[in-house]
Amino acid sequence: MYAAVSIDGIAALDSKTGIERYGSPEDREFFLAGAKSCQAVIMGKNTGSFRVFGVPNFVLTHDPDLLQAHDPAGAEASQVQDACGTNERGFERVYLCGQPQEICAKLEARGIQKAALLGGPSTNLQFLRAGLVDEIYLTVEPVTIGRGIRFLNEPLESRWTLADSQVLNERGTIVLHYKKHCAD
Repeated sequence: MYAAVSIDGIAALDSKTGIERYGSPEDREFFLAGAKSCQAVIMGKNTGSFRVFGVPNFVLTHDPDLLQAHDPAGAEASQVQDACGTNERGFERVYLCGQPQEICAKLEARGIQKAALLGGPSTNLQFLRAGLVDEIYLTVEPVTIGRGIRFLNEPLESRWTLADSQVLNERGTIVLHYKKHCAD
C-alpha cells in the first residue's frame, strides 16, 4: 500500500483534492517508481481519476452505472482507454466491484501476483481489514492541514514493524516503510 499524509494524518482535503496538492515532486517520483514495480495498481473510485501508465489500473466501484458505462457487454471487468481515447502509453483501466478477496482472485486469474494499493481511505481500510496488505509505504509531507480525510476513515487496530525509512528532500518529506508485524 502506498499512501501520503500530512504531519497531522490527513490524506485528502475532500473526495476531489488529495495530498498531492501539498506533496513533493520527490514523493511523486518515489510513488510512481514503486507502483510501476508492481504488476498492477488498485484504487477506489475517487482515486481512480489518477493514472499510472505502464501497468493495469484497477478501479473499485459499486456504482452500477459506472460499471455498465465502461462494460456494455455486462462482464465484470472491461478495458477502457484513457480520456484522450488513446492507449499509446500503455494505459489500461479496469473497473471492478466486489470484496477485497474477490478482487485479488480476479487479479490472480489474470496472472497478477503483486499489486500496489493506492487508496483512498475506504479502499485501504477494506484491504487492511481483509489482511491483504503486507507492506505499507507511508510518505509524510512536512505540512499540517487541520481538516480533511484521514489516512484511514474508521478505527482499525493492526501492528506493523518499521522496515526502513528514507528522507526524500531537504524539506523533510519522509517515507516510512512498514511490514506486517508477525507475532512471536
